[in-house]
Amino acid sequence: MKLDGRWTITFSVYLAILISISLLAYLGVLPTKISTIPYYDKILHFILVGIASYLSHKALGRKMISLSFLPFALPLAPLIITMLAAMDESLQALSPLRSCSLLDMSANLLGIWFFFWLVGRT
Repeated sequence: MKLDGRWTITFSVYLAILISISLLAYLGVLPTKISTIPYYDKILHFILVGIASYLSHKALGRKMISLSFLPFALPLAPLIITMLAAMDESLQALSPLRSCSLLDMSANLLGIWFFFWLVGRT
């Protein structure tokens, strides 16, 4: 697998930002002014996790994997981002400051696969 250097760096920086946002949320120190926007959290899940899908797919050189039980190949990076998003959403159930939500996970999935689709258009 050949990594694309500039996309790898871009994704690494973006991932560090996402991890920082997540840690701030677990610590309860995210700004609350944005909460006046309806569905702001769903919009942010869609955009932030979607961009992670886009950047990671580019960074991994659009790597596809074949599974013996499927008649088609799957994109590696969006699958990894999907697993990480599901893990984070599940861990939120253990936090008193966060809430596990199927709507948030749905927004994550829509963002991941929409932004993956965008990679194919560029």
